[in-house]
Amino acid sequence: MKTMKDKIKNWLVIGRPSNWETAFSQPVPIWGLKLRYQADFQAMSIGDILWFYATHPVTGVIGIGLVKDKYIDDVNLVWPDEYERKEVIWPLRFRIQVLKVLPRINWESNNIKINDFRLLWRTGFQLLKTEHAKELFNRSKFIFGVEEEKDFFTGATVTQQPLAVGEELALYAPSLEEKESAITHRELQNQIAEIGKLQFYYTELEYPLTLPGEGKNLDVVWKREIDGVPSFVFEIELSGLVERAMDRLKFAFRKWNSRPRIIVPERFIKKIHNLVAVSERDFSQNIKLYYKPVQITELLSKKRELKTTEQNLEMY
Repeated sequence: MKTMKDKIKNWLVIGRPSNWETAFSQPVPIWGLKLRYQADFQAMSIGDILWFYATHPVTGVIGIGLVKDKYIDDVNLVWPDEYERKEVIWPLRFRIQVLKVLPRINWESNNIKINDFRLLWRTGFQLLKTEHAKELFNRSKFIFGVEEEKDFFTGATVTQQPLAVGEELALYAPSLEEKESAITHRELQNQIAEIGKLQFYYTELEYPLTLPGEGKNLDVVWKREIDGVPSFVFEIELSGLVERAMDRLKFAFRKWNSRPRIIVPERFIKKIHNLVAVSERDFSQNIKLYYKPVQITELLSKKRELKTTEQNLEMY
């Protein structure tokens, strides 16, 4: 995986908020450039870093990603302006692996300001100077909840500040027969979020959920669109309060037909099975139980290894 230390290029991608909304609503996020950017398009490499800048009324950086691939398409329409004109306006296209992005509701309030960079603001795609890239990284630490560069690649895609803590102190304690190390609730959240990110979902921690008499969050969700409904919903219950976790999964299943997943220590299996047995048939057929949290860690390790292999072979 490339890092800034490998002297990869950092590009500033400037666009209207509505065009970013369209870009993020694609199965794999996509951006396009006009033909006048041909030289920069050719200079851009797979794995380069992209900083997403939204114009008025946002006027700031709202996310960061990587160039996944690039191609020329003068046939398929993507953005509203193209559909209105019935012609391709931005044929120099590249797909994006989104690393971190603010939720739409926070674009105007939490974006990263770079007005002092003295850039060519009429140029919608431009190479950033090394000092600008370094400063952008520093300014983004709090906004995206990262401490080091490698943290951009881990955890959730959609970030919110401040982030709810949830069951931060909950700890998975393995039995004597198990070899895996103890793991915290938050570590499991981040691992599940990164697995989804590697499968090109938008992933989010502490997803707000309003239940009658209870305001609670789902531990992790995977979404196909940044502002879409959850496709997968995960609850991690290490302390034994599985009834409430199941209620949240049922609510999400009924409301969005989300695929429910629950992670618990092995000692709670019987309790979960009893709750599933008295649940609606559709829900009981769709819920999946994971009672060995180490399986999540192992899956993430294999996902990372596969991604590295794909990138090394340039088949990614």
